[in-house]
Parts: sequence; structure tokens; C-alpha cells
Amino acid sequence: MTARATLKDVSTSAIERLRAAIASGQLKTPVDRVALLGTGIRHQLDVIEAALGGHRSAACLAILDVALAEREERKPTPELVWTGPEGPGGAARDTAVVLRELFEGARESVILAGYSFDHARDVLAPLHAAMRDHGVRATFFVDIPQVAPGEEDGHLARQLGGFFSTNWPFGEPKPRLYYDKRALVPGPPFSSLHAKCVVVDGARAFVSSANFTKRGQERNIEVGVLIADPSFASYLAGQWLGLVEAGLVGEWIAV
Repeated sequence: MTARATLKDVSTSAIERLRAAIASGQLKTPVDRVALLGTGIRHQLDVIEAALGGHRSAACLAILDVALAEREERKPTPELVWTGPEGPGGAARDTAVVLRELFEGARESVILAGYSFDHARDVLAPLHAAMRDHGVRATFFVDIPQVAPGEEDGHLARQLGGFFSTNWPFGEPKPRLYYDKRALVPGPPFSSLHAKCVVVDGARAFVSSANFTKRGQERNIEVGVLIADPSFASYLAGQWLGLVEAGLVGEWIAV
């Protein structure tokens, strides 16, 4: 099994952290899961164990150096994505166009996080088509306002009961819909799910200030970045799916 095959989905920052920990002696070899967790590495543990397990420190460093060198040679160029007016010579890509292309090109999975949705039918229609025609699995993480004291009963239904009818009028298939469980407890402290990002097929990531609204896609001044980097995209996807695995988000089941 080659370093390329085993480490391609591990983020560059994690590989750099691993290398520094091994070189300094903080991470002893042979590498195992417990030691990895002790250094703060929590994602792709099976992959890292398979690549480094059983090797002495010099061999581990050599494997990691090869992975980093290959990544440096193939480093992707982030693309600037923009909503709103541009001055002369502006070369940014349009937010709505980038989202449509991402959804249309999806073939396996889409993870989407958003703070605000407002009649997002036009934005999300290409994603529904990809789910219908190609069996794409979609997972949404959405914000709901934090409940006020005394209004706990029925809070979820009030906030999410109309999500699909307003933003997803297409019917089946539907995305799985998750919310931050902390919103079910009256504040303070207060918090919001304020992220706006999309990960497609664990290979491309789009992070933006734009909400999934007509204003965010067409009229506001918004800025984002599109990164075609499987290691970064997989790491970002893992951050969201880790919330599900840890039980930190709840799933809304439409009835």
C-alpha cells in the first residue's frame, strides 16, 4: 500500500502535525490510535495507522515527507467566488453559477451547511436533480433560532416544519436535515449555526459568506472560495459528520 493511496484523504495540516510530533519525539513509534488521539489527531485514524503502523520514526518521516512533497507539487489554486458588483478587471466567479455547477456535478454526496434559507428552490433545484438522477446523498446542517424560555414545546416543529415546503418543494428524494441541539436550550449562552459551505463528493469544497437566499446569491456583496482539494474537502466533511457521530446535532424527520 503506497503513501499516496493511504494518505491522500488526510489533510495537509494533519500530516504536518504528525511529522512535527514524530520528529520531536512527542509521538512515539510504532504509531497507534491511542497515541494519535493524544496528539489531537481525530480524523482518518484507520488510514494513518495503515500508512505508519509498524514503522520506526525514520520510515514514518520518510512516508510523510513523500506525501507532503507530492501535495506541494499538486497544490490546487483556490478560486475567488463573488456576489455583487465588480470593478474593472474583476475575475471572480459568480456565487450562483458555482453552486449550480457543484450540484450538477455531484455524483456521490453533498454536505451543505447554511445559516439562512429563503425560498431557495432555484438554488437547490440542481441538487434535487442530482439526487434523483444519480443517487446523490445530501446532508444539510441548518440554523434554528435558540428557543426562548417557556417556548420549548413545539419549537422544532415551528422552526423546521415548513423547511421543505418552502425550500424543497420537489418531494423525494430529500436531504437529511440536522440542527444544533444547543438551540433547544434557552440562553444565555447563545449560539448560532452560522457557517455557509458545501462539500461535494469529498473532493471539492466551497466556503462562502453567502446565505442560501436570493439576496445572498444575486444582490449582496458576498465573498467565498472554491477549493478542489480532496484532502481539505474530506477534512471539512469530517468536521460536520463528526457532529452527527458525537450526537451533537439532532435530525429533523419531516412527517
